[in-house]
Amino acid sequence: MGHIKEQTIKGSIYSYIGVFLGFLISGLFLPRLLTTGENGLLKLLIAYSTLFAQFGTLGFTNATGRLFAYFRDKSKNHHGFLLLTVLVVLVGFVLTMVLYIALKDYIIEKNMENAELFTQYIGFLIPLIFFTLLFLIFDTYLKMLFQSVTGTFYKEFIQRILILFSIAALYFEFFTFWQFIAAYVISNCIPGFFLVVVLLARGEFNLKPDWTLIDIKMARSLVSMSFFGIIVGFSNIMVLNIDSIIVSRMIGIEATGIYAITFFFSTLIIIPSRSLRKISGTILADAWKNNEMNTIAQIYRKSSINQLIFGALIFIGLWANIFNVFKILPPEYEAGKYVIFFLGITNLIEMTSGVSNSMLATSKYYKATAFLSLLLVILIVGFNIIFIRQFGLVGAAIASTAAYFIYNVLRYIIIYKLFGMHPFTQQHFYTLIIALATYGISFLIPVLGNFIADIAIRSFTIALVFGAGVYFLKLSEDINGTVDSILNKYFR
Repeated sequence: MGHIKEQTIKGSIYSYIGVFLGFLISGLFLPRLLTTGENGLLKLLIAYSTLFAQFGTLGFTNATGRLFAYFRDKSKNHHGFLLLTVLVVLVGFVLTMVLYIALKDYIIEKNMENAELFTQYIGFLIPLIFFTLLFLIFDTYLKMLFQSVTGTFYKEFIQRILILFSIAALYFEFFTFWQFIAAYVISNCIPGFFLVVVLLARGEFNLKPDWTLIDIKMARSLVSMSFFGIIVGFSNIMVLNIDSIIVSRMIGIEATGIYAITFFFSTLIIIPSRSLRKISGTILADAWKNNEMNTIAQIYRKSSINQLIFGALIFIGLWANIFNVFKILPPEYEAGKYVIFFLGITNLIEMTSGVSNSMLATSKYYKATAFLSLLLVILIVGFNIIFIRQFGLVGAAIASTAAYFIYNVLRYIIIYKLFGMHPFTQQHFYTLIIALATYGISFLIPVLGNFIADIAIRSFTIALVFGAGVYFLKLSEDINGTVDSILNKYFR
């Protein structure tokens, strides 16, 4: 648990620095500098490249997360696991390019009516796919070496710094729009490139073959987990991007731009879970290997309450300031107000599930994760088609909330039936009560003329009231332990 806490804190620091940079990019600069259609173009490039890259992993990230614990031995270069990883990258990229060429005309045809701009820049997908594939594969490899923060640093910090420079160059007219897109693509390619550089610099990039551990049983496990990993990984990426693609086709690329910018604000809620899930998979895989059921149950319970506390705090802080958010964004983005609300609820539901997905994925019942992921994709696609017709842009966000609620209920039932574990305690109930009470108190604060001052005072009050309630009711052992440690250190 100590290693999880350490890596989660470090990763969260970089993530929140990335959030600030992301706010400058997606909250301030891009909405004012680009049209909604041009913002939609950026979203579609990332969405399609991520989908193709995920297919290119051939599900090997799933096999790595589950089986690397058996290969881990630094003195023996982890029994040649990196060579196996590199071979997967090469084969995966070749197969992905075949698929891309086969589907390119179809993608153009389907996007022509509402997204002519996208078809002009579709060629940028090729480098994006390759370097996104590199990032997905090697970020997972580094996680298994207990270096989960490295990928977060390059993805959340370095990439966004480079994007900011690209935006500045466009603003001061050093770049044309085409050059800006090229720079934006390069910025998104950089994290994958640097993960390879990091492995080389640390002497971890050793391609010496060693197949002694890969007997028939291990080979079958690698193939089986990779196969189901394709389903899981592709489904997860589909879930993150399919709504933008459906919005583009059903409403238009301008609506996609609005959805992409407002989507960013809702992701603030789930930031604390990213670092936790990256490192928890490694710890859980080792715990399953050693049959440490008490450790698994403890991680499950603590992750759920801790993430609910942080998620609830960020959600009420965001929604209490929603009128200030739309003083920051141009007027045309106000159509996405309730996109923020419903996607925020969606992320809060997912946060409360803790490490449940990693638990299933690293257990012997990993196949259940594949079936659940497929079901989630089906639910999201079906609900998007239904709700977008009824509610327009907001319908896409409602679809995600409905789909994730059903998905998480089913996942909870499966884990309880298989392992007899559940994460919920009375602390969860008290957390929700405190969150609602804190949100109510925020209405007592008068609206200030200066929206920056209003955000600062309103947010500080919410954090103080909510934090005090969590601390004095002792809702989280980890939070109280951290606060007590700080108090003892500075106020001895």
